[in-house]
Amino acid sequence: MKAIACVHPRFYIGTRAAKTSPYAVLDIDAHSKYHNLKQLRHILDLLTRAGLTKTALYRSSYSGGWHLYIFFDEPINSRELHENFSRFLKLSGVDVGKGTLEVFPHPGRASAGMGLRLPLQPGWAWLDQKTLEVLAERNDQSATEALEMFIDELNGLANSFGSYRQFKQNVQDLIARHEKAINTAKREQPPAQVIPLRATTRQIDPSEALPIKAVFGDLPPGIIPENWLKGRQYYDEGLPGPGHRADAITSLSHYFFYGDPSRRIEPLGYGCEQERQWLITEILTNKHNNNSDDINKGRADALAQIERAANWVPPHKRGADLQPYAPKVPIAWSRNSANLKADARARIKAAVDELASSGRPFSLRDLEELAKTHHTTLKKHQDLWRDTYESLQNDRLASASGEYNAVVGVVSPQNQPPSTSLSKITPPGLLAARRIVFELSMRWERQKRQKAKQAQQQRNDSEQSWRQSIEKSLPPDLSMADVAALKALIAFLSWRMSHAPCEEDQLWVGEILTKVRTEFGLRTTGPIPDNKHPP
Repeated sequence: MKAIACVHPRFYIGTRAAKTSPYAVLDIDAHSKYHNLKQLRHILDLLTRAGLTKTALYRSSYSGGWHLYIFFDEPINSRELHENFSRFLKLSGVDVGKGTLEVFPHPGRASAGMGLRLPLQPGWAWLDQKTLEVLAERNDQSATEALEMFIDELNGLANSFGSYRQFKQNVQDLIARHEKAINTAKREQPPAQVIPLRATTRQIDPSEALPIKAVFGDLPPGIIPENWLKGRQYYDEGLPGPGHRADAITSLSHYFFYGDPSRRIEPLGYGCEQERQWLITEILTNKHNNNSDDINKGRADALAQIERAANWVPPHKRGADLQPYAPKVPIAWSRNSANLKADARARIKAAVDELASSGRPFSLRDLEELAKTHHTTLKKHQDLWRDTYESLQNDRLASASGEYNAVVGVVSPQNQPPSTSLSKITPPGLLAARRIVFELSMRWERQKRQKAKQAQQQRNDSEQSWRQSIEKSLPPDLSMADVAALKALIAFLSWRMSHAPCEEDQLWVGEILTKVRTEFGLRTTGPIPDNKHPP
């Protein structure tokens, strides 16, 4: 190794003690599940799609292990290389760990016990990445010939720094997609939104499609209502008992493929297989309820089943140009969302005009309380208030003067701002007046916050009474109500849904309306015989 270090300083940079490295190495042991041509091609394909097209494969020793080198034309921070490659492989579904696949450089104390065999040692060989055949044996060459051959590849197969930047950006995009999927899995859902399911293998009754139509406005092409509804229930409750893992994986994949507009869950159709795999893994990992030993112990079989379900494509669509699914949002929802957005913008605009007319700088909390809106809504409509907010803040800073600090005894002459004229001494009466004005303004702020709090409490009470008025109109048991009463109840709930105070109340009424429509459909059409099977 000393010869390599002396002849080629770029390789010396990559030693364990160095902070930068011109290469990364994937160490694959001979007994690893990735030590075969199929898995190697999969890893190479991942690297190529991420921007790293040049790699070199070597046999590290007579044990048969592999070293996959990724060279760069200039040194890169070793810790950054290790973190980026580790995150990239893990998020791409590749297991990274000792004895399976290790990533080097591995700087810092965490590298203890994870060493990398140096190149050109006994048993070293050059391999063909396409066939895994040995191209050249180290022992068949002199030290000089072997060294020159390795250095030629070090220079000739180097990826540019621009390629590394592209790879780094792809890693960041992958991390962002993963966090978005995980946040969807962590989203809390109220139990009232869970639709009861009936385990059945018979043909889908038209009435069972009513909940789907209530969510999507129409029945999406190819959707299986039973699987979608079961996926929603698994999403809320997890595994209800042993033996449900396979059904949960299939149903969750179907549910996330089409999404759920009523819960603002975006569809993860074709092209989002990786997101669906992350999402299903996260949900079943956190909500298996101790009903699956394989998931509880993180066994590879369970994870492989999730991967197969997320990447499954119907036979008649394999090899075709698959287009992502985009659901139709009901017109009533779109219209209501537009009305809520217009109302919020009007309130924000009025609040900004009122605050700007006073000429005093304001905080975002002031704007939030006066506009009676949430801070996330303010961020979405910064075009209405950002310019005014910054303008008043700049005016306040520009008008600030050092004369207010010129009171005798307040600061020493060394701390006062330089002045070419005589220092102005603020009269004690003026200081007292400013103190009184400050106290009055603080009192006014407290009163304003108290009024806003009372107004919010009144709105909450009004929304509660609104829900109670609807609950009083519902029969104790829908199965006991006659068809005429159900029909009237559907009309009543549809009208109340269009006049809901907020989006949460609208969704709440929508769930009740779905149940009533389902019961009405069962009364009018009746069940379909069990001897029929789904298409």
